[in-house]
Amino acid sequence: MHDPRKPRPLKLRSLNVLVVDANGFTRTLIGEILRNLGVSDIACARDAKAARAFLRDRLIDVVLVSSEAADALDNLDFIRSIRRIDDSRLRRLPVVLVTYGLTRQTVLAGRDAGADEFLAKPISPAALLQRLQMVIETPRPFVDSAVFLGPCRRRKNPADYYGARRRAGERAVERPVMVDQDDVARETPIRRTLARLREMCVSRPETLNAVIEEMKIAKEAAIDQNDQALHTGLTAFESYMVLATPLGEIDLAVVETALTALEQFSALPPAFAEARESVAAALDNAIQKKCAA
Repeated sequence: MHDPRKPRPLKLRSLNVLVVDANGFTRTLIGEILRNLGVSDIACARDAKAARAFLRDRLIDVVLVSSEAADALDNLDFIRSIRRIDDSRLRRLPVVLVTYGLTRQTVLAGRDAGADEFLAKPISPAALLQRLQMVIETPRPFVDSAVFLGPCRRRKNPADYYGARRRAGERAVERPVMVDQDDVARETPIRRTLARLREMCVSRPETLNAVIEEMKIAKEAAIDQNDQALHTGLTAFESYMVLATPLGEIDLAVVETALTALEQFSALPPAFAEARESVAAALDNAIQKKCAA
């Protein structure tokens, strides 16, 4: 049985991943993205009890912990519970924290709880693959002490230092700077447009004309990308806003579901058909349910 902190080549077909999330839709979505990446052995748990059973009964290589403030699952407490397990291998398993709206405070809290890496929602397959590569191919050293249990909290590995104070003989090979795929995904034109749309819908939902104009820009971007599914989702959301705004009946829960779905569409390449179908179904269900009420 391999040491989870020993670097090794990432082989997706033989990787065993545990997805822990209280939300059934998100569990399914992450599972489908993993399958599209080539991971075939995926276990899913809705709560800490089920997750611990999987850890006890199955060989797991990586744990993805995904949750939001409204979920029943306390993601940080669950990560801390992993770090307190008596079994040394389980205690040292790589853990990736998946959450919406990563902030400095989120990263600091996750780091102190024992998370290895962080992945932002909406989930970009390229970013998820990058995180898997990081925890399998270049895992951070594990600290097992009386005051802290978890991966080394220093985000920079001293062994990767190539500055002026590095001994000259050790600077022969220059390391390429890693490009964070989460940052790349956030800076695409469609993601920037959807970010503006989110700001308008959440903070100023009554400004219908501005919202519709921003949706028009987003739909044009979807057409330019030949993304029919995203265009269809935007059209459905537009129909809801046109109907609900004049009546003063905007349901912010529906708006949040729609925006989250649209952002997830934009992060999923067309090749991830099954994951996109799940997002489309969730969006359509939320809007249809509200319109029929």
